[in-house]
Order: sequence, then C-alpha cells, then structure tokens
Amino acid sequence: MELTTLIERTQQIREALPLPSVKQRLAAAAQELSKAGDNQARVEWLNESVLALTTELYATDPDGAPCNIDRATYRLLIAAPWGRAGWRKWGLRYWEADMLRRILVVRGQMGRVQPLFDYNDMTRQWYLNYHDYPRLDLGLLYWKANPVTLKEWRTHADVYRKQAHDRMTRHRGEG
Repeated sequence: MELTTLIERTQQIREALPLPSVKQRLAAAAQELSKAGDNQARVEWLNESVLALTTELYATDPDGAPCNIDRATYRLLIAAPWGRAGWRKWGLRYWEADMLRRILVVRGQMGRVQPLFDYNDMTRQWYLNYHDYPRLDLGLLYWKANPVTLKEWRTHADVYRKQAHDRMTRHRGEG
C-alpha cells in the first residue's frame, strides 16, 4: 500500500513540476559556459565609460569655464578610462583599458571621422577635440554615431591574447 502511494505521489510531482528536456538543460548549460556575450558586455562597459568621461569633460565651473580640461589646450585634466591612472577608477581591468587605448589611437590615425579624443605621441597626453565638438551634445553624438564596436574590440583583443599566449609559451620554454 505504501509503495503504491509513493509511486502515485512521485507521478503527481512529475506532472506538477515538468522538468525541461535534456536538450533544453544542455542548451542552458552551454549558454552559461559560452563566452559569446562576454565580449559584447566588455564593449558595452567601454562605451559606458567613454560616455561618462565625455560628460565629465564638458562639465563647467560656476563661471562657465570647463573644469576638467585645460581651457587653452583642451588637455584632459582627469584620469581617462584607458589611462594608466584611470582604468581602476572607471571600473575597468588593465587589459580592457589597454584595448580601449589602442582602439582610440587607431581611430585617430585613420582620420575617417574626426575623433573626439586626440593623442599626442610627443607629450603622451590626451586632448578633447573641442574644435570639432565644442558642446556636450556633439560629443555624445560622436559616441552615438561611432561607438566602440565588437569588431574593433576583437581586432585588438585577438592580438593581445596572441601576445599573451606567446609570452606564456616562451616562459614555459615550449617555444
């Protein structure tokens, strides 16, 4: 009698709480392990950081003068997310900041679109392109039209990962 009751209860539980099929469970597990969304999440984080920086750079003192860029040269006076002093403050990892810096340098060299930030190799300083983007709305429009893309990220991240792999191979004496 108890065995019959146990079997009936087990059947009722199975009917009340249908478990996903094996294929569904495997797909869910694979999705959790997949890195497909990982790179896109990093790109979105980089875009958020440059948007926040852009907003800060256009901030003004009560007299209307910019407070986070030099008024004469438009040199950045606060740490940028891609800088050695800023990556931690902006919540990035060092290598993510390095990828962002590489992306911005290449954008400046390509010259298809006037970049929002210019880098001077001689002084090793970053400047806001205030001439082409004199207002915050124009700076934000630049990012809307030219966000950091997954393609740009992969281009630089793949090179970075290859260099790291080669370095570890040499370190282990395998190469």
